Amino acid sequence: GQAEFSRVFVRLAITPFFDIAMDDALQCVKGLTPPPGYMRALKAEGGGLLIDNTADASPASASDMLDWLQAARSGGRSVVILGDLHIDENQSEQAHRALGNRAAEVADLFIGQGAGAAAAIRGALEAGFSRSQATITFQPAETIARLRGDGPLRADDVIVVAGGAAAGMERVVRALLADPADAGLLARVGHETPQLSFEGPTRQSWIEVDLEALANNVRQLKAMVGPHVELAAVVKADAYGVGAVSVGRTALLNGAQRLAVASIHEALELREAGVQEPILVLSYTPPSFARHAARHGIAITVYDAGLARAYDRAAAATGRRLRVHLKVDTGMGRLGVLPGEARSLMRLLRSLPNLEVEGVFTHFSTADEDPDYVAEQARVFRSVLEELDASGARPGMVHAANSAATLAFPEYHFDMVRVGLALHGLSPSEQVRVPETFRPVLSWKTFVAQVKTLPDGHPVGYGNTYRCEGEQRIAILPVGYADGFRRAPRHWSHVLIRGQRAPVVGRVSMEKTAVNVTQIPDVAIGDEVVLLGQQGDTRITADEIARDLGTISYEVLTSILARVPRR
Repeated sequence: GQAEFSRVFVRLAITPFFDIAMDDALQCVKGLTPPPGYMRALKAEGGGLLIDNTADASPASASDMLDWLQAARSGGRSVVILGDLHIDENQSEQAHRALGNRAAEVADLFIGQGAGAAAAIRGALEAGFSRSQATITFQPAETIARLRGDGPLRADDVIVVAGGAAAGMERVVRALLADPADAGLLARVGHETPQLSFEGPTRQSWIEVDLEALANNVRQLKAMVGPHVELAAVVKADAYGVGAVSVGRTALLNGAQRLAVASIHEALELREAGVQEPILVLSYTPPSFARHAARHGIAITVYDAGLARAYDRAAAATGRRLRVHLKVDTGMGRLGVLPGEARSLMRLLRSLPNLEVEGVFTHFSTADEDPDYVAEQARVFRSVLEELDASGARPGMVHAANSAATLAFPEYHFDMVRVGLALHGLSPSEQVRVPETFRPVLSWKTFVAQVKTLPDGHPVGYGNTYRCEGEQRIAILPVGYADGFRRAPRHWSHVLIRGQRAPVVGRVSMEKTAVNVTQIPDVAIGDEVVLLGQQGDTRITADEIARDLGTISYEVLTSILARVPRR
């Protein structure tokens, strides 16, 4: 970029002071080759030009890259592939959006990989790019699949790839090389891209999200329900704390046909991130927000006549029909019209001109533990469906199965299943297990901040509730209840250090936790600690933690606070 040229000119200007002839200096400059990952020209599959700018791109160098692309445009296709850039998080949204605006001026196709790059895609859409021109992905395999989705790469293509060091965009470049031997010319050859590059006191623990595992689980779920049953990926509560946009996008790319959320706000965030596939809001939507649902093509749940009329009025004001799903309470006692009132409410819904009845559904309360009650709820639901059939009012989409029912009761799959927890490779209960081929998606990690040897009887933590039994080595971890690592009434029993279990001792503090590492040799400051996940051959599962805490795995995931970064 311009900064690199400036440095070259400065060096040329000072050559006389070192008794170097200008001709000799210019000859050296003439033979310069860009270092790996700094606008390095390579040959792409299909014979096109591939520009590798993946060493550690900043907004400035990415902007220079786009300027170069505009100048280099010929008659072929110009493609920009952008990963998350190396930039302060407080400036990330604005900087990425600005690059997206610029990319819309110079590119024919723009692919953004990662949460930061998603903002760049939004910027491109704001600048006039169509949805077919701008795509968000979250892993290299998705990026390559999107690029190749328009057909084979061509000899007149110009493809530029950029990203910060932590984005690992050299993996995309590697997959696009015409000659695999050119992989030796890439940045960070011979070792994995660092998964984390965190700074600051609030980034002392982190979540690692395995989107490849998620994709595997989604593909298996889709194979399980078959081609004639839709798979809705439930990404409420920010996909159980994992990240709704990345989870939702990955699910849609691997077999899910729609997303489901708990609130209209969650649905709008997905639309803002560029998700255009169908979205269903499963819970209550205030009438004042129904117009947003109509404008953005979001389906909402209805179970009350007064709400239905309010929704109809809100949709009328937008000039668009609002899609709704009627929810029937077949025995759970939460949201839903009672079975005896379902037929009359459906008649009202069908009479309202601005509502489009897309589906009818219920929710099982004991699919993970009591099959007899599931059967009773299903019987009640089928009786409602028979009434709707008899009156010609049964909508085209019927659904009832959550994760547990999807796994345990294929007879209740109907037209669609709604799967949340199982996406993450977690089992709904001891009785209903995911297949062994499913893989956990989330790991939570921190590191050792200090190790000290304390004498017999020495207290550890607030309240002196724990005292050393003999001489003990205690490791302090920079994580606590402010991160979601629970303090009371029960807490995690163990963490993993050097592949071994270390018991938690004393009270968990706001941002510190103590563990006993007496039996684990050579523990040192900076050692990785696994709070949830696998280290070596040992794993701490969400189910195990749930038993420690006296809760369920759903709460374990959703209790990890938002200040813990997801990667």
